[in-house]
Amino acid sequence: MFKHTALALTLLSLSLTASANWQTGAGFANFSDSTDGDDLSLNIIYGSVAYKIENSGKDYFFMPEFRIGTGIGDDTLTETWSYQDGYTGNSRVISSDIKFEIERFIALSLRGQYDFSNGAYVYVVPSYANLKGKVSYSGESDSDDSWEFGVGAGVGYQLNKKISVEASYENYDETDLLSVGFKYAF
Repeated sequence: MFKHTALALTLLSLSLTASANWQTGAGFANFSDSTDGDDLSLNIIYGSVAYKIENSGKDYFFMPEFRIGTGIGDDTLTETWSYQDGYTGNSRVISSDIKFEIERFIALSLRGQYDFSNGAYVYVVPSYANLKGKVSYSGESDSDDSWEFGVGAGVGYQLNKKISVEASYENYDETDLLSVGFKYAF
């Protein structure tokens, strides 16, 4: 699946390379999930490449974007179980730490953006994203790699013609993603 997506993006970029609407960016994001009563929070740093597709109105446009990132740090949950020993009849409590970390984050997005005349802008962004995570427990580990659709919204401000800063919120299957970043336009 990833090879087909990469090929499609490459072919698209060949037809667009003569234009000057390319943007790159970087940012920091936090994934948080509080389903099942456990609070999990993981951080990533990411880089992005995007292409601004302008229209005749100049106030709004679409921007396909590719983001790739990696985890910085991990989070640990302590799970506690209690049981009754069948031999002695005594109650026992066992607790163990479960470590979570992000190995890779990839997102393909299509942003719809509206620019205000004062340099501020707002956008909505549907995305198709992949998160590869690792779980470690009692010396054992396991990885999970899944693709999810998500939707989000954000705000930004153009500091000058080349540089802008932005903040966004996205949701992927009950997992929240808050991010701050910057973009550089060519």
